[in-house]
Amino acid sequence: MSSTKSQSRRQPAGDLPLPDARSTADPLGVEESVASLPLDSGLEAIRLNDYWPYQVTVLADRIARLTSAIVKREAGLNLSQWRVLAAIAEAPGRTAVEVVNVTPMDKGIVSRATKALLEAGLVVRRASQADGRVSHLYLTTKGKGVYAHLRQAVEAVPLAGNRMMDAGEQGAFCSLVKRLANSIPEADRLG
Repeated sequence: MSSTKSQSRRQPAGDLPLPDARSTADPLGVEESVASLPLDSGLEAIRLNDYWPYQVTVLADRIARLTSAIVKREAGLNLSQWRVLAAIAEAPGRTAVEVVNVTPMDKGIVSRATKALLEAGLVVRRASQADGRVSHLYLTTKGKGVYAHLRQAVEAVPLAGNRMMDAGEQGAFCSLVKRLANSIPEADRLG
């Protein structure tokens, strides 16, 4: 093996000479090449401040983060566990499939959250009288206590929004959000 080959093999990648030293912040000229790429078909970029789907996502993310922090601090639960607990409290005896249908979570997440709630003694599972393959979920006495405490704590989440909308506006906003949600097709229904 020649010494030239062994030297190039041992030279660390970070010591390679830069192809163009125009800028130390962007030594490879990536910013310039990316910035010069035109949008396909001459389309203008979406203005996120005026794009309601993006703004709804921002709102939902803020609500989820705040709710998550509250349920973690107050009861040591994660957001998925809180959503399952709330779904069962709303309609005792729901099945796991029904919980999936009323929450924005897939069945795997609901299954893991339900298992954690069962192990924590917050939820019990009872076999259906009509169909032994189906089981219904109920809050235990401990689960009802945790839910009652968390319900009071998470009611603080919409307070800022409630202060800027009167009761009529809140009802109208909730109705509009439901209508919008129902008008958007499920991803699994796309061809």
